Amino acid sequence: MSEQYEYFVKVVAPDTEEHPSSLWRRQGEEWGYFSLLDWEWHKVFETTVRTLPDMETLRPVTPERAAELEGDRQSFVRYWALYADEEDWREGESPTTLVRRRRSPERLLDESFQEGDVWGPTNAVFESRDLRTSNPPYLQELTSDEAEALAQELFGLTGVTEL
Repeated sequence: MSEQYEYFVKVVAPDTEEHPSSLWRRQGEEWGYFSLLDWEWHKVFETTVRTLPDMETLRPVTPERAAELEGDRQSFVRYWALYADEEDWREGESPTTLVRRRRSPERLLDESFQEGDVWGPTNAVFESRDLRTSNPPYLQELTSDEAEALAQELFGLTGVTEL
């Protein structure tokens, strides 16, 4: 991390300073963000990101803390166990798969663990929150360690949550 920059995390509920939604930096009037899709720093306005976050959502962090966050990719990812519906979850049924979300400044990426042992696009997070859906899937939030354990249980795989 560079001492030339001021660093910030974006925190909007349910995110916390320990698990923020994004990492930003500023040098003078020039802003940049840490992409949670390619894990690189990008200058704002040289990408599809055209606006800065609301300053009230940004919390300053030290360069050391920014470096820790940059190195700990799991800090930015949310995981869930996916059930066909809430009834299956209440009855103790096993989840069908894992879902994760990366909320990067350039776009929101929701993925589920799919056939072929790969992460692929999913609408499960949106569908679980859509009040128009008559039988929405149910998501039970997990830590990255719990998601890794569930991948071992469901698929016999390790390293599924590595980014």
